[in-house]
Amino acid sequence: MTQIQKKSAQQSLLLALLMLFISAVAADTVEQVTTSDGGLALSSHGGLVASGIIAGIALIVIGFICNYFGYKLVKVLVFLAGFCVVAGLVLYAEYKIRSPREDEKGRQVWYLAIAAVCGLIGGGISMFLFRVGVALVGALGGFALATWILSMKSGGLIHSDVGRILFIVGMIIVGMLAALFLQTPAIVVSSSIWGSYALFVGIDCFAQTGFQNTALSFLNTPGAVYETSPKVYAMIACMAVSALLGIFVQFWLIRKRKGHPYGNLA
Repeated sequence: MTQIQKKSAQQSLLLALLMLFISAVAADTVEQVTTSDGGLALSSHGGLVASGIIAGIALIVIGFICNYFGYKLVKVLVFLAGFCVVAGLVLYAEYKIRSPREDEKGRQVWYLAIAAVCGLIGGGISMFLFRVGVALVGALGGFALATWILSMKSGGLIHSDVGRILFIVGMIIVGMLAALFLQTPAIVVSSSIWGSYALFVGIDCFAQTGFQNTALSFLNTPGAVYETSPKVYAMIACMAVSALLGIFVQFWLIRKRKGHPYGNLA
């Protein structure tokens, strides 16, 4: 495959993943309901609705790719990291500042549009400032690992709200520093953990064990409740196995591409 063909294929994959991600967030936003205390609106989980199906498929596809091919597609990974971090933070801030009521569909769409635009800018900046993007990959890996550890117990392994937030922030900082200084091994581990988490949150959109409530609950989102069960523990174990398998696969792929410098991998 020529360099031009490889670049074109990369751009096509990036566009497809981006559209899939945006459509999932858009569908999920339309189905949200506002909590009584004006906090971040949460999706109802009563049954499989269109939004849950789209979100689940998007997370499964993106999670699988990041889990098993994150370093091989490092530019796509960096863009998605920048997009997800910036769009997620903007959307979270919007809902914290002024959560739309159930009948305010227009405000929900505007919130989503602003977050998506900011996410695109964040993704572009991540690719332009590549080391910043690499740091964000590590941040997402640290966040996913922190969430996985906290999910071992109902309500979180750390019950103190402040302690929980400090633990998550600490793991994010560790992930960022590891990605910046260790580079290849840290990016492989971070992308596998982050991808595996996204993969099983996507699966839980269909299985509905409650595993998908981990991040919202641990970030003190009003209305989000996390309770463990045998099914949730099965998801936790499967996520760990998938992450370890992803790490093995990615290092195996890197060995096959021996001689390719870190910065030039696509």
